[in-house]
Amino acid sequence: MAYPPPLRLRRNPLYPVLLYSDSFSSPLSSREVWFWQVHTRFSRPHILRLLSAFPRLHSYYFLPRRSSLVSLRLSRNRTSRPKWQIAAQISHSLSRIPTVLAVFVTGALAMDNSPADDDIDIMVISSPHTLWLTRFFVSLYLKLLGIRRNPHLPEHSSPRVRDKICDNLWLDSGYLSIFSHNLYLAHEILQAKCLFDRGGIYSQFLSANAWVGDYLPVAYRESIKNCPPGAARSVAEGARSGSLKIKNFTVLLWPVNLLFFLVQYLYMHPRLSREKIGLGYALFHPRPPPDCGMI
Repeated sequence: MAYPPPLRLRRNPLYPVLLYSDSFSSPLSSREVWFWQVHTRFSRPHILRLLSAFPRLHSYYFLPRRSSLVSLRLSRNRTSRPKWQIAAQISHSLSRIPTVLAVFVTGALAMDNSPADDDIDIMVISSPHTLWLTRFFVSLYLKLLGIRRNPHLPEHSSPRVRDKICDNLWLDSGYLSIFSHNLYLAHEILQAKCLFDRGGIYSQFLSANAWVGDYLPVAYRESIKNCPPGAARSVAEGARSGSLKIKNFTVLLWPVNLLFFLVQYLYMHPRLSREKIGLGYALFHPRPPPDCGMI
């Protein structure tokens, strides 16, 4: 932002919502402001009354002197469309790997806010005790297709990484809870779009991270509401039915998974910085939270 907004706007309860979206150069519609409101549960009519204090253009709201973001958002909406097609194709291909339980689109593309030269961020959730084994075969498959982003490249937006798959988030289904809690991660979790879900993993992921509702109560409530009927029961039921057989089988892969973890960790170790890596999780996320005084 070039200029600080007036004090009356900074005291508006919707200011944190627009400040956060401004840090990603993305103005919001009234419905999006309602959905992403921070720490509040205002009704849609009340949201509209509060939004009347902010400038608007083409149904999008933004902070003062930021009207240029509207055309940028419309442009990024268009450049995001072909990336969704690529993500859907890759998700379908990865669904054929038995130990892949879910594939999510994350980052800018999940918000239809992806510049043309951006890569495509995905999160993969694996069966228990198979994360590093699964990651090896997924990485190999993406490399053979020539579509995996080179992990040694520092940028996430350039002709060198355009439309490449960046598999930077990995979770074992036994490690679905994200241990760091802040607004940025709450937003990332709730904006992630699930393209493939084997056995209600998306619902389990939301349930394991119920803390996000403390930051984004409406977004969490609506996300839970939109889960497929009965999916919320799959955590308990799955442990007693077919998934129990899968777990019993994948336990046998634990030594193999440990070996693949050690080999990959030793290979990556000299270049590690802020990444969080363990036997059941790998968070390769070089992008820091936005500096908007809210994290």
